Amino acid sequence: MTTFNGASASLGTALSGLPRCAVLSRGRGGEPRLLVDAPAGSAEIYLFGAHLTAWTPRGGKPVLFLSRQAVFDGATGIRGGVPLCLPWFGAGPQGTSRPRHGWARTMTWRLRSVQTTAEGGAVALLTLEHDSLAVMYEVEVGQTLRLSLSLRNTGSSPRLVEAALHSYLAVHDVTACQVTGLEGAEYTEGSVSGQVQVGPLQVRGPVDRVYRSSGTVRVTDPGGSRTIVVEGLGSPTTVVWNPWSGSAKGMADLADDEFPRFLCVETAAARQDAPVLEPGQTWSLGARLYTESL
Repeated sequence: MTTFNGASASLGTALSGLPRCAVLSRGRGGEPRLLVDAPAGSAEIYLFGAHLTAWTPRGGKPVLFLSRQAVFDGATGIRGGVPLCLPWFGAGPQGTSRPRHGWARTMTWRLRSVQTTAEGGAVALLTLEHDSLAVMYEVEVGQTLRLSLSLRNTGSSPRLVEAALHSYLAVHDVTACQVTGLEGAEYTEGSVSGQVQVGPLQVRGPVDRVYRSSGTVRVTDPGGSRTIVVEGLGSPTTVVWNPWSGSAKGMADLADDEFPRFLCVETAAARQDAPVLEPGQTWSLGARLYTESL
């Protein structure tokens, strides 16, 4: 993880020394984005929300789902990819925080640097400072995707923070998938807490579960002939979400027929596992994603 003392580059200006595998351009809605096409993998990152909208390991298929109705207007959170939820999750610990899932996903971040890796990939560093928090986000693209998020309390008082890497995993048919790695974990769904996961999870309807689990999650997708693996790094919480048909119909930025094509597995620190940062304290979480062929 890069420290908070890195060099800066102005938002919206071309960075000097960009590697040949990376380019800044205007994407959908005219929004600035970073395109990476490295020997080990490719990706697309919008500066709005520091939003990773695509990642494909070299020789593989796209791993992240992006709705064909996603909005790119510089104001609305992007539906799909990996939204960043912070400094609170949902409506926050007290249920009163707005906007939903925090301000990080609806603000424009600064792209500080892009560097190549020895493994044939590339790593982008983005930063944001707001509301007495300094945030750094590293996205390392290659055969494996590594996401690293660091928050520092720049205020004068202790601060409770929640965070989630809200990964939309692309699957062939969510009803045929099997989710393992959460067996025995306690979870909350809706207003019901203290439930325990028994056996693998199979999605047969709407699911919105907050697990107290830091274990590796495996989503086996027979139709896609692969397993998508999500390893949390320093994350005590795992969230699994799919809106199903009923809720999907109420989402303008999600087509009615798209809900079977994704499952969200979120690396997080939320609810009773949210950390409290003392003034000047830094805290980090991350995730590592990769695929295995069936």
